[in-house]
Amino acid sequence: MRDSRGPDSVGSVRIPRWLGSLEGENPGPTMVVVGGIHGNEPAGVHAVRRVLAEIEARKIPLSGRLIGLGGNLGALAAEVRFHDRDLNRQWFPDHLEALRVRDPALDTPEDKEQRELLLVFEQLDEAYDHPLVIMDLHSFSAEGPPFSVVADTLRNRPIAYSLRVPIIFGLEEAVEGTLLGYLADLGHIAVAFEAGQHDDPRTVENHTAAVWIALVSAGLVERSDLPGLAEHEARLEEAGEGLPRAVEIVYRHAIVPTDEFSMDPGFHNFQPVRRSQRLATDAGGEVTAPYTARMLMPLYQGQGEDGFFLIRDLGNAQLQLSAALRKFKIDDLLPYLPGVDVDDQGVHVRGLAAHPAVEGVLRLFGYRRPVALSEGEGGLSLARRRQDESRRRGRGAPRSVEPAERD
Repeated sequence: MRDSRGPDSVGSVRIPRWLGSLEGENPGPTMVVVGGIHGNEPAGVHAVRRVLAEIEARKIPLSGRLIGLGGNLGALAAEVRFHDRDLNRQWFPDHLEALRVRDPALDTPEDKEQRELLLVFEQLDEAYDHPLVIMDLHSFSAEGPPFSVVADTLRNRPIAYSLRVPIIFGLEEAVEGTLLGYLADLGHIAVAFEAGQHDDPRTVENHTAAVWIALVSAGLVERSDLPGLAEHEARLEEAGEGLPRAVEIVYRHAIVPTDEFSMDPGFHNFQPVRRSQRLATDAGGEVTAPYTARMLMPLYQGQGEDGFFLIRDLGNAQLQLSAALRKFKIDDLLPYLPGVDVDDQGVHVRGLAAHPAVEGVLRLFGYRRPVALSEGEGGLSLARRRQDESRRRGRGAPRSVEPAERD
């Protein structure tokens, strides 16, 4: 095993991009855990280091390799969410291509961070078998239990289910340009874990439990080699007790600084809210709930582009139906329906077929992200993440991947 961890500090001291890299003696998947993509969320960094250190100290057998990465290093050192822009909002192909060809001397602080992370993921994408297993560790400003976030593909579900906390579907479509969405579109297994409030000591413990569970679920560690796994599972199961197994995003309240958005006090994750209930204020007056739903991630911090989200429960029957429809590729029949066209951009529904109920059906197939229509064009256009076709290379020895930068 190889370990390249740096000093255990966040805030004031700049941490390294590579938090650690451990190589198992047996072949297996490559799992990459990212902590601190937002600089005010250091708990993930601490959890990654803790797991890496414990694997080495206890000589836990590893199949494949485990890599820990730091996210927005400059923002972590300054203890702010970001400097010039949210590092988790610009992972678009056109932006990345512009970044590749632009003079690095013109980079903003977040451009520099993104350029380095992009290089690392391109190296990993080239060096190792597909799909990589990606965990993106986050925390939030409000009170509430932990939850996981996945792009809506079947390959992402097993690890998310194993974490024993509610699964959020649709967040990666409601919030565009995320690192998780970019990696999911490349065909990788991509799961985000929101472990709790930023500074709550339990958040690090929840992150640690989630990483251990994911290591076993992904096949890097055998359950029999991790006697404490049941305790980690019990911890997260207790945190999610009484909550729905899965929910989907039905509304995002996007904000900009000039909105002067201020969330009303007392809201927390998964709290029920009523239609027309006051939730916040902004420069235009009161902000009320457009639906009866549940609250998710109300904003109680200075920086952010999302005031709050609203979610609705997904029943087991819906989840099982959507899995069966995709497994048997029933969506191959969509182009044969009147008023429905399918191409590389997504599914396009026109005429009488563009009924609001149709959108609910398309979500079962993973079509969640709205596609902009041409001027004067009516109907409904939705895209989905790359589904479950995996690109794989041979199992030969991988090309060496070294840290792009060491601090």
